[in-house]
Amino acid sequence: MRGKKGTKTRKGATPARTGVTISVIVLLAALLLSSGLAGGFLLTRSRIPQSLESKTPAGSMKVTSTRFDDSRSVQLTLTLGSSSTIVSPVSGTVTSTACAKGATVTSGSAPIAVDAVPQLALNTATPPYRRLTSGTRGPDARALNDALRALGYAAPDSDWFVWDSIVAYNALADSVGGRRITKEGGWAIDPSFFIWLPASAVTVADCRAAVGRQITQGADLFVTSAMPVKATFPNSQTTQSAQSGQSSQSTQSSAAIAGDRIVSINKQYIPVPAGTTELTDQTAMAAITSSAEYRLAAMGGGTSGSAPAGTDAGAGSGGEGSTMQVSFTWRLANPIESIAVPPSALYDMSGGTACVTVTGEPTPVTIIASQLGKTMVSPDGVDPFATVDVSPATSAPCRK
Repeated sequence: MRGKKGTKTRKGATPARTGVTISVIVLLAALLLSSGLAGGFLLTRSRIPQSLESKTPAGSMKVTSTRFDDSRSVQLTLTLGSSSTIVSPVSGTVTSTACAKGATVTSGSAPIAVDAVPQLALNTATPPYRRLTSGTRGPDARALNDALRALGYAAPDSDWFVWDSIVAYNALADSVGGRRITKEGGWAIDPSFFIWLPASAVTVADCRAAVGRQITQGADLFVTSAMPVKATFPNSQTTQSAQSGQSSQSTQSSAAIAGDRIVSINKQYIPVPAGTTELTDQTAMAAITSSAEYRLAAMGGGTSGSAPAGTDAGAGSGGEGSTMQVSFTWRLANPIESIAVPPSALYDMSGGTACVTVTGEPTPVTIIASQLGKTMVSPDGVDPFATVDVSPATSAPCRK
């Protein structure tokens, strides 16, 4: 019986060993499978897609070519001429006025009313001095047509006072409630129709006609501030702006790049040919006096020099011969093809020129400006390049 029991016990142990063996095999298989998967994953990750592989050589960086217009602020020094006294075109009682010291009166506005009729103010190159009827020709007719067109009305571009001139003037008069040209008046206009202004915008220095005052034709209404007669550019305008490619600058250099430029004044673009030192033409002066920048400078008293005896320099008007500083924005008329490179890429710098290396090849460039920690350069007689060596490995000359 014991032998049989022993035998039974040994036979019972055989299935247990078989189960352990199977478990070990399964575990080993799982380990091998996981190792294979991990290895495959690592091999897959180590393979970078060809489209993502960098084609830029070590020690080089990609650069792009852009158009650089050197847009910046420029401070003009305005030389002021004499002030002007603005007179009434009619007689009567002042029933309302917008006159105030430091206020701006613009061409096309109605700053005062006489006998409850708004009086139109108009700037013409030639002051009105005679009666104009349809078919009249002369410089005063030309000046009136030009003034109306400047305000956006469809007056003819000629020195004839014609029907289109009448239609344009009446449209302007209607916009402010002013006196119209009528059939009863012989379709004619004379100096009593509007207040003449010496500029498209003037600043009031002193008011002379209060509400309720009786005035006669030719009586003083107000005195203007001294008007600018020329605008002078800073001496640095013709100096190359690059300063040896220094990277410490966070903004562009103080001096402008030489070349033809354009100055933006009151939404007008005034050409400034290379070498220009001042502006004196009437178009530029009218744009300046009409600008918000000029009005703010006049109200802020931004003048220097002394006013002649007996003049009122109020409201920042200064006097004849005094000056005023006003800033506008200007830019190159013809933008330059430029490339931004790190300052470390430059070597052999001299007189605004330098060298860089492109894949080890010395390449000549002209320094334009330093801006935002980078140096703007222009390829000098060579095609624009797409990469530049950050630290040149050679000091070989790039120019013959």
